[in-house]
Parts: sequence; structure tokens; C-alpha cells
Amino acid sequence: MEDVVNVVKALSAETRLRLLKLLRGREMSSTELQQSLRMPRQTLAYHLHVLQVGGLVTTRQDGRRLMYAGAMPGVADADGRFERFLSRTLDDVN
Repeated sequence: MEDVVNVVKALSAETRLRLLKLLRGREMSSTELQQSLRMPRQTLAYHLHVLQVGGLVTTRQDGRRLMYAGAMPGVADADGRFERFLSRTLDDVN
């Protein structure tokens, strides 16, 4: 049950949806994300943390940079309906 709560929380803010849209299909550093969204580093870190807890973002170290990528295992369902819904929703995010 906690996993579901974490996914729903991660998807409940427009800023996090914008982050997921940026990270769909590619990796970005926190600096690139910060520049794209024009938000303070602390705010970005909070939103990325919520997405990580929800299983929607993965990280990997690249030298001194931390790279972020979108991940959909947190929303996978048996027939893929929710994942398709989320993908269409991200298409509509500004």
C-alpha cells in the first residue's frame, strides 16, 4: 500500500509532472533540470526526492554529476492502461 501512496504523491504536483516530461527518454543532470525549470536547487532536490521515493526517477553517478532519468516501473500495471494514461498526461504538460 505504501508503494501506491508514494506513486500517487509523486504524481500529485505539476512541477513533478514537468520533471517527468523532461526526463522521459533521456538523462539530465540536476544543473540541466534546474536551468530548464528555473527553480532553486533546494526545491528541485525536494521534487526529485519525491519522484525517487515513488520509483519514477532513477539516478546514476557520472563523475561528479548525478544524472537523473525517468522510470515507469512504479506505474506499471498488468495491461499497461495506467502507464499509457500517464504518458498521454505528460504529453499535455507545459
